[in-house]
Amino acid sequence: MASLKDVAKDANVSISTVSRVLSEDDTLSVADSTRERIYESAEKLNYMSLTLKKKSYSFHTKKSIGLMIFCSKDYEFEDEYFIKIRRGIEAECARLQINISRVIRKGQNIEEETNLNDLNGVIVVGNIPPETVEQIYSKHNRVVFIDESPGVEVFDSVTPDLYGATIRLLEHLLLLGHQKIGFIGGQEIIHSPSEYTELERIDNLEKLRFLPYKKIMAAKGFYNDQHVYLGDWSTDDGYQLMMKAIQKGQLPTAFITASDPLATGALRALHESGLQVPEDISIVSYNDIELASYLTPPLTTAKVFSEEMGNSAVKLLNERMEGREIPTKIIHPCKIQFRESSAPIKTPVVH
Repeated sequence: MASLKDVAKDANVSISTVSRVLSEDDTLSVADSTRERIYESAEKLNYMSLTLKKKSYSFHTKKSIGLMIFCSKDYEFEDEYFIKIRRGIEAECARLQINISRVIRKGQNIEEETNLNDLNGVIVVGNIPPETVEQIYSKHNRVVFIDESPGVEVFDSVTPDLYGATIRLLEHLLLLGHQKIGFIGGQEIIHSPSEYTELERIDNLEKLRFLPYKKIMAAKGFYNDQHVYLGDWSTDDGYQLMMKAIQKGQLPTAFITASDPLATGALRALHESGLQVPEDISIVSYNDIELASYLTPPLTTAKVFSEEMGNSAVKLLNERMEGREIPTKIIHPCKIQFRESSAPIKTPVVH
């Protein structure tokens, strides 16, 4: 009959670790992968009692996690950025045999939830404040934020490098000779509890894309707040905001639009007003949705790897579930897709 020593040797751990795992010592801190290896060795060597086999079976069942999403289901399915994040989460969960057992949404059923602490972890997608998460899920080391990065000393997070993308888009337009560059964006409420540092608050605000735009334009003496238009994030808002700019007159020669849906609406407004892109106005954007390369003209945009962000979030959460203690932040780079919506500024004809 196998002994604890045999199991320890097969699992490549100490005898005391085997003993404490099999006796379910709650004070023992050990990675899930190590615990699983011990159960497998004990079962293989016929060490297990019927009770231990039942516990082993329970341990080998899928990990269960929840998703907390900031928007409605309709909004999520209308925005390719968030759909791809969801697709990435689901694909990686399937690969790692993790079960998504609950999906709750801000403004719909988050307030109705009382406790998610039976779950192995939670992934938060979008702008949901940490204090809302903490009300129904208390395990800080089992929470991963996507698209937000609150409390980097507490929570794991995955974000796109929109700050760097904004710098590269502006450099692109400036090299093309544009100085009068406008901004069309969506407003967001950023939750920054007092216990978070000023650096963390700035880091969250960077994702609005507006701060690096303003900083660079002001440093060059080109910034004019009369060329900044903020609304919601929909295609219709892009249309309405560009119409407002057209009606005001004295249009910039280029615009940074904070998302491809906003840019799509802006292009429609310019077309209806008889203005040509890029001959009269250059347009650049973010996300690189599938439609971006089929617009007229095709859109210069910063590609955000949103599906990969979903993959990364699941990997981070799985690492946490297996014992990693130090919080980790992943910043995914963006890639500028240069297309026909941006061109050199048109030089006036001198007679």
